[in-house]
Amino acid sequence: MRPLIVAGLVLAATVASVAQQKTTDAGVYTAAQAARGAALFESQCATCHREGGSGPNLVGERFMSLFSDGPLSTVFTSIKTTMPRMSPGSLSDAQYVDVVTHLLRLNGYPDGMSELAAADLEGIKIPGQSGSLDFALIQVVGCLAHTANRWTLSQATEPSRTREPEAAKDDEAAKLDAAAAGTRTFRLQQVYAAPAGWTTQKVAAKGFLTKSGNEDRITVTSLRPLTSSCAN
Repeated sequence: MRPLIVAGLVLAATVASVAQQKTTDAGVYTAAQAARGAALFESQCATCHREGGSGPNLVGERFMSLFSDGPLSTVFTSIKTTMPRMSPGSLSDAQYVDVVTHLLRLNGYPDGMSELAAADLEGIKIPGQSGSLDFALIQVVGCLAHTANRWTLSQATEPSRTREPEAAKDDEAAKLDAAAAGTRTFRLQQVYAAPAGWTTQKVAAKGFLTKSGNEDRITVTSLRPLTSSCAN
């Protein structure tokens, strides 16, 4: 499968520009930091905070109902003052920050190039899964079209968050291919060429969502053709 040509797109630079928005969509922690947090969560928190446990499951709707539209410092303070259950506050601040990054990853917020520090927490907002997706790393499925120098995705699904900028792998692509056609249209940016035949297929696109006037745009990080055809 030939790759999409995305000329001049440097993912790290895109993440850096989005990071100015100071939200958790911007990649405010590293993968290595989230891995440390996952190990701490498993040893200190998971007994209670998992499906069927005595504490709330901190993924999805429950996490968002507790923390959306607030600063990351709220998550940090909540964890530090209540966990581990038998000895709250017994971890270092750096360890609690690592646990926060693990929760961000579990809830679909992407990792980035710099580690999150305790001093950063108050200035970074959790925008909320049901709130604005502006500048978020998202994924949509639609029909690729090209007119002059303009690439668009029509009949597209509603955007959903993703934490992986790379093209969908085979198992994920199969699920995306089954998605019903949507009603959204997106202009694709940083796309300069694609292999012949792509404009007749459903396509899974990932990238950063922005808006210009009434036009929804995606600064593309990856694009993968699916199996189903969009040809009329």
